[in-house]
Amino acid sequence: MKDALMRVWRVLRLRWHRAPTLALDFAHPQRQSRAMGLAAIAVAALLLSLVLWQSDKAQQRVTTLEAELTALGAKNDAGRIRRAPDAATGVELEERMRKANRVIRQLGTPWEDVFGGIESANGKDVALLSLESDPGNAEVRVGAEARNAPKMLEYLERLRQDGRLSPAILQSHQVMLDDPSRPVRFTFTASWTFAKKAPK
Repeated sequence: MKDALMRVWRVLRLRWHRAPTLALDFAHPQRQSRAMGLAAIAVAALLLSLVLWQSDKAQQRVTTLEAELTALGAKNDAGRIRRAPDAATGVELEERMRKANRVIRQLGTPWEDVFGGIESANGKDVALLSLESDPGNAEVRVGAEARNAPKMLEYLERLRQDGRLSPAILQSHQVMLDDPSRPVRFTFTASWTFAKKAPK
């Protein structure tokens, strides 16, 4: 009996607390969609007219510039002889001269003095990493690595004392912290213009 009363109570409770039914209407109001469609068409028409107007202005400008260019070309042909081929040849000749001068400067680098000076200052505590020549400034840029900072300074002093390259100017240096021996990488420049010849 108790079970029957419980079942009746559940049924009544469910009916009492039943969720309200939803009324779904899938038909959209005609007025709102029609108004939005007309607004979209109006905006598109406005944008199209703006694009056409800009295109027309650009076409008029192109026509005007073409007419001016034609008039200038006719004036140029009637008034004087064109010298464009000679100008192109002059520019080409100038570029060839620049390249030839660059090669001559590189060939004029006193490589014997440069290498001799660097080798005479070299020791077991310094390793050369790079060598770049700048013939335009008559100098050489050298990258090296020394065991420590005092060895780097000793190397630069030996280079100065040799006399074939001067002055040896330290451009940058960095202690390599990721290496346990903590070497120093450095870059210096030296000039051969003012250097005196080393005795042979």
